[in-house]
Amino acid sequence: STQSRSSAASDVYKRQCQTLINILELQQFERCLIIKATFANAYSLAHGSVILTEGLLLNINNDDQLAHILIHEHAHLSLNHHHQAQQLVENPPKLFTKSRIKKFYRSIELEADQTAHAVMSTLQRDPLQIHHYLLRIEKSSQEHSNDHQTLKDRIQTKGLPKEMIETFWLND
Repeated sequence: STQSRSSAASDVYKRQCQTLINILELQQFERCLIIKATFANAYSLAHGSVILTEGLLLNINNDDQLAHILIHEHAHLSLNHHHQAQQLVENPPKLFTKSRIKKFYRSIELEADQTAHAVMSTLQRDPLQIHHYLLRIEKSSQEHSNDHQTLKDRIQTKGLPKEMIETFWLND
C-alpha cells in the first residue's frame, strides 16, 4: 500500500538523517523526526530534536545538501538562538515592532546559514551543493516566511559546481 511505502521511505530517511548526525558529530541533536508534509522545511527544537518534512527529503539529491540543512538547524542550538528568542519575548524592548522581530529572526537565520557554510568547508564537504537544492525548492515553494530572507536572496547562482546526484537520493 502507499501508506506502508511512505512509512518505509520515512524509516530509510530517518536512518540516513541519524547517520549524518553521527558522522557530522552534531551532538546537540538527540533524534531526527520525519513528518508527513509535502512542503520543504526543517526545524530544530530546543530539547534536541531535528524535524524534517518528507517534502524536504524528496528534494535532496546528495548527502551534502542534507548535511548543510542539519548543520544549519544544529547551529540554532549551538548558537543559543532558541534562548535568544525566548529572552526577546520575555524581556521585549520598548519598541517591539514587527520589523524589529523580522530583523532579529533574519539575523539568526543568516548566522545559521553562515555557520553551516563554514562547518561544511571545515569538514571538506561542498557547502555550495545546498544552492542546487534551494533552486529546486524555489520553483515549487510558496513560502512567505517573515523570518527568513527570501529564497531568491539566499541562493547563489554564479560559480556553482555541478550538482552531485547520489543514488541513495534517487526517487523511484
